[in-house]
Amino acid sequence: MFSQTMSRYKLSYVRNGLGRFEFSRRSFTHSFDAYGKLCSWKFPGNGTAFFTTKFLKSKFYIDSLNTNDIAQYTIFGAVVPEFSELQKFVAMSRGVDNMNVNIVRFYNESNGKFDYVTVSDIWKIYLVDPLSLTTKRSVTANIPKGHQYTGSVKLYTTLSTAHPLPEHGTKYHITYVSEVSLIPGLKNKMILVRIKSAEEREAIAEWEVDRVSYMHSFSVTSNYAIFFAIPYFISISKMIWYMDTFEGLVWFGDRPTLVYVVDLRNGEIKTLKTENMFFLHHVNAFEIGTSKLIVDIATYHSPEFLKGFEMTTLMDPVKRNKFDAHAHLKRYHIDLNANQILVQSFTPPKHIPFATYIDMVTINEHYRFRNNCFVYGVVLNKDNIKFSQIALIKKDLCGRNRDAYWYLPAHYPIEAWFVPSPSSSKEDDGILITPILDGLKKMSYLAILDAKTMNLTHKANLPTTIPLSFHGRFFEDLY
Repeated sequence: MFSQTMSRYKLSYVRNGLGRFEFSRRSFTHSFDAYGKLCSWKFPGNGTAFFTTKFLKSKFYIDSLNTNDIAQYTIFGAVVPEFSELQKFVAMSRGVDNMNVNIVRFYNESNGKFDYVTVSDIWKIYLVDPLSLTTKRSVTANIPKGHQYTGSVKLYTTLSTAHPLPEHGTKYHITYVSEVSLIPGLKNKMILVRIKSAEEREAIAEWEVDRVSYMHSFSVTSNYAIFFAIPYFISISKMIWYMDTFEGLVWFGDRPTLVYVVDLRNGEIKTLKTENMFFLHHVNAFEIGTSKLIVDIATYHSPEFLKGFEMTTLMDPVKRNKFDAHAHLKRYHIDLNANQILVQSFTPPKHIPFATYIDMVTINEHYRFRNNCFVYGVVLNKDNIKFSQIALIKKDLCGRNRDAYWYLPAHYPIEAWFVPSPSSSKEDDGILITPILDGLKKMSYLAILDAKTMNLTHKANLPTTIPLSFHGRFFEDLY
């Protein structure tokens, strides 16, 4: 039955995530630092399926293999046993080299083909072969400079996003890069970028900011890019003092979130303010008329959520059940003429009271830039008792009581990707596909769910377990 269902599709499903948490005597203190590992499922359209998994052969991973130890590179948390002060300095000077968060493809304007790349929240990327999962090489593209750039001061290139977005009406993607001043009192920069290939980038707009905010994702509509610059800032002084990325990020719980709305047509920038909050993932954004924007985001009260994924917490049932793992889905109504933002919270249906605690969100990508009704995602600790009570959710944003969910005790789903039916006519006409860990059997399986009902329709056992996997996507013409 699994093969019969997938015989309707000719595509590949590729994911990026966490594959190894230690080397020899040393281990990571934060789960987000585990070595990147790719997984792929190929469906050639003849009723068969093929599974492949490989570690991303980053310099970080190769150096660790060669020394049988966690190599000294910048990571999110720390290691145990701890690095020496000299090793910490070496790690910070080398920078981040573990692209373990997402995989995307960029249209290559020069040859008319696609570049498949693994990404994290930094500017550097790795080119990979999406079929064999072979790592090709790293790419650190030149930073494009807008007309405002003076070039008089050397800035430290740091954050980008693991979620570059397609540009409406083109074959390109949109991303950004932040540059942090190394001189106290000097302004920092943000640059909105058009991706023309893995190596070729074009500046759309550039502006100065007092402090650089950590933003894992952003939104794009037909005409605008929208950034929610939360008050979670990079502190170069703290990063140097602690030699630790996590300790180098500073949270201000009493400050508003700055919202930058950038016009993709002319680079004009408008700055607004909204509530104090933290987030990882935008859902979607769209325009109403010529002056109003809608942005949906899975928000948190603070970045304290990130600490919950430290290894000491995840391995301790008492600790992991106590930390607040719930996101809060919210809608931000941006009025460009009135220069104001109204915040809307969604009310969960009575039969699924946890439906708005959703994150790791996906949508039917045919509805990006449009007023979509459905968002799919994951809810941790659905019963407010155990972190391990994990459900896959379908949330109806249009309020027509079409919410649904899938849950099975001791089964642990992750982000599910929506695949529209080949002849779909409705937004939720399709399937969700995701690997799920069966905690009782200690094995993983690939699951297919009906996107309308959230019923599990098919499953295929995998030859290996898949640990926490962050993000992935389907490539319809790759098989």
